[in-house]
Amino acid sequence: MRVYRTDPLDGYHWINPADPDDLGKLRFDGTPRKSSWEPVEMELVTEDTRGDEPSDKYTHFPWSGSDRLVLRDEAIEKIGPLLEPYGEVLPLEGDDLQVAVFNCTTVVDALDSEKSELDHFRSSGRVKRIRSYVFDADKVDGLGAFVVPEQSNGTVLFTDTLVGEIAEAGLSRLCFTALWDSADGSYGDRRATEFRETDRKI
Repeated sequence: MRVYRTDPLDGYHWINPADPDDLGKLRFDGTPRKSSWEPVEMELVTEDTRGDEPSDKYTHFPWSGSDRLVLRDEAIEKIGPLLEPYGEVLPLEGDDLQVAVFNCTTVVDALDSEKSELDHFRSSGRVKRIRSYVFDADKVDGLGAFVVPEQSNGTVLFTDTLVGEIAEAGLSRLCFTALWDSADGSYGDRRATEFRETDRKI
């Protein structure tokens, strides 16, 4: 069993709220939002604001953040049903865009905090960042996507079972960065992501 997070791919579309003040509406933390949800207007980012290569390549999963997965066009129909057992697929808006966002509401106390490497805020003692992950395999078994309560930004974690199902849908492009394996253990600090053979690109 392997656990991943998503990461952006160079050169592919990003997507942001048309109004920067709406960014907070897309910060998910495992709390259900469907009953009060109002679609956020989005716009594609097709140029790299850092001055690197233009982000002009099409993807069914335009990047918006590790705490949410944005689905475009066919991905809503094909991937949405795979995600719904673990959360909500919420509609978004945009000129000439058919987009939705996945809010993972499956919160599982599966992180082994003694064996994981954690940074804490000095003032509150809360977890600031998880440098490397170790999970209780029994609690992760049978899941497809989940979040852990220690991670305040709600980074969505995916197991290899769901990653395989997403890959079989024949859509592109998305990177899954491997964080932990039940046989190999933690893959260490993946903050500076370099693609490894344990990772997956679809």
